[in-house]
Amino acid sequence: MIDNQASEEKSNANTLQSNNKGRNKKIALIIGIVFVLGIIIIPRVWAKFHKKEVVCLNNQTAIYEKYKDAVVLVKHTYALQISIKGSEPFQITVDDNSFDGKTISGTGFFVSEDGKIVTNHHVAEPWKYTEDKNEDLSDLKNHIAAVLPDSIDKKDYKTYLELHWNDYYGDEGEEEYSEEDAPVATTAEAVANVDSTSVNTEVNDLISDNQSEEKAITSQIVFTKLEDIEIVPKTVEISVALHGSKDDWLQCKVLKIADGDEVDVAILQLTSETLPASVSDIVDLDNAVKDDSSIKPGTNAILIGYPMGLQLANTRRGIKVQVYEGQINKESDGVSVQYNVTSTHGASGSPVFNECGQLIAVNYAGYDEAQGYNFGIVAKHAMSLME
Repeated sequence: MIDNQASEEKSNANTLQSNNKGRNKKIALIIGIVFVLGIIIIPRVWAKFHKKEVVCLNNQTAIYEKYKDAVVLVKHTYALQISIKGSEPFQITVDDNSFDGKTISGTGFFVSEDGKIVTNHHVAEPWKYTEDKNEDLSDLKNHIAAVLPDSIDKKDYKTYLELHWNDYYGDEGEEEYSEEDAPVATTAEAVANVDSTSVNTEVNDLISDNQSEEKAITSQIVFTKLEDIEIVPKTVEISVALHGSKDDWLQCKVLKIADGDEVDVAILQLTSETLPASVSDIVDLDNAVKDDSSIKPGTNAILIGYPMGLQLANTRRGIKVQVYEGQINKESDGVSVQYNVTSTHGASGSPVFNECGQLIAVNYAGYDEAQGYNFGIVAKHAMSLME
């Protein structure tokens, strides 16, 4: 009987333990479901009830005062660099302006506390938008292939090319030496007392032998193959200057670029990843106009930027950003919107605001032939790139 009682107690204990395990699994499942739903729902609820209220600024001057320090002048210097057999790209300094650095200017604006800057793709990678973007650089590749022996070590490419760059032109411009070009002896000059015919023959034989030897040596050299040569444009330096600064440039890096050529937007970031202390108000993308179909013709459009770069920005008190106002002329096509705000080279990447100070577009293009026909990439694409 004692054994039966012990067995019954053990059975009850097992049942209780089994029930506890089942209950724990249900509790864990419920907690898991609540946790997952919390991750999905809570941020949405929080965003709904803590959404930043859009404060409509009074006028163009108020918008300028709020955002002038957030808008920066961008300076981008780039140059052609060479890579051979997959080597690290390098730049050479030679008597050929193809390798000279090129500098462009644009505009950008701060959108985060860690120094992120919205600008145009063509400011971040200007070589993709130039007239010669499809140039295959075959002349430069042929030049390199003609002077660089295949046996040169990778670490010596740069030095060798700089020393021998003009060897490519060694046979150009040489003229044959004829008897008519030979100097004529005057009566005051001493004349060799030998038969001139035999002297000419010996000299010609010697020259012929030397040329044959030189050609034989040259023919044994294996030069670099064209397919092993790559010439690519690379950033030398990209930096920004703040409104009111005096030749103070902050170093940047290209962080992100929109896919494709149609959406001309990019994100830069200060290498310090810290927003400058002088910038009290960033351009808040959360308050930007997300629905570009709501941007109707006749709506005010206010651009803050650096058209003409330093040429217009420089003053006795440092560089100064400028503000221009106009109206939307045409409905958005989903990518860009047209307005008649004055703009030109250097204003690429400028923020364009509506009359409340909400970002509506990123300025990117216009016509050189006439003012008043300019375009901006609608704000939603900058917002998407920042996500």
